[in-house]
Amino acid sequence: MLMPILTWLRSSGPTWHYKRIWLDALIITLCLNVLAWMIFSKMGMTTHDIFDEDGPIEDIQSASLAITALFAVMAALGTRILARFVAITTACISIVFFMREMPICRGSMTIYCVSKTWLPIIIGAAALILLIATIVFEYRHRGGILRAIHPRLSWPLALIAAVLGISQLAEHFDIVVMEESFESYGFMILTLSSIWLFRFSRTQHLPPLRARAKASLYKVKHVFLHH
Repeated sequence: MLMPILTWLRSSGPTWHYKRIWLDALIITLCLNVLAWMIFSKMGMTTHDIFDEDGPIEDIQSASLAITALFAVMAALGTRILARFVAITTACISIVFFMREMPICRGSMTIYCVSKTWLPIIIGAAALILLIATIVFEYRHRGGILRAIHPRLSWPLALIAAVLGISQLAEHFDIVVMEESFESYGFMILTLSSIWLFRFSRTQHLPPLRARAKASLYKVKHVFLHH
């Protein structure tokens, strides 16, 4: 059991080339959080209020996740095979977290909020899209999932998971500032990942989207007609 895992870890394949992402995300997060703290402190808000549930820091997180989803979708439209799957995964994860961070509609809060009915529906739809994309990707490119989850390529997602895990631990001990700061950092890594994927997609020079859609539809028809 150990030997196949070691062989897989030593295998060659796609590599995540944006190695400074952890540092750039940390610097941006610190700058944004300190700037938000300075601005809203001048407005009379306490540190707890700034970092509290539905506070200014969470608004920054929501903006970060919205930007992530936008760039990830654009990257998915401009890439193919593995890079497209990574972009779709990034988009779906960002949508799930965006909905999780959005306030629940109640009382006077009726504009920037989501109802308890639509929250699980939207999260479920994003999860379903990711599941379908995973199945299709593995069906069309056998062994593709193993390449996608290889630490050499997927380490930013592993870092995000670790950072958000620390955030959840801070929430358990009710350390609000630490919780929201680590969440902001994790989401910023996700944002920079999507931006990097979008920049990568700009170098691919693929045929127009309509032509690729027709080609994909033809392949699907071919599969159904010959099975």
